Amino acid sequence: MKEKKVVREERNKEKLTSGDWVMAEFYSIHSLKSSRMHAVIDEFKKLMGGKVEVVQVNVDEEKTLAEFYTIVHIPTYIFLRKGEQLWRQTGELGLDRLEKAVKEFMV
Repeated sequence: MKEKKVVREERNKEKLTSGDWVMAEFYSIHSLKSSRMHAVIDEFKKLMGGKVEVVQVNVDEEKTLAEFYTIVHIPTYIFLRKGEQLWRQTGELGLDRLEKAVKEFMV
C-alpha cells in the first residue's frame, strides 16, 4: 500500500511540475468542504473537455506535495502551467469561479 502512495505522489509531482495546463486540487477525505467540492471538480473536468488536466492530491497521503505547495487549508486549488503557479484559491468555490480563473490565463 505504501508503495502505491509513493508511486501516485511521484506521478502527481511530475504532472504538477511539467503539465501544460493543470488544476491541482489538494483535499482530505476527512474534510466536509473537500467532499462537497468533488461534484464541482467533476463538472469542471467535463467543462474543460481535456484542455486542463485535474490532479487530485490527498494531503493525508501525499504529505510531501502538500508541504512543497505550502498547503495550510483544504481544499486548496492551484492552476499551473509547466510548474509555474498562475492562480491559487482556498475553500469552496463554484464552477463558474473555477472556469473564470482558468480562462483568464488560457486566452
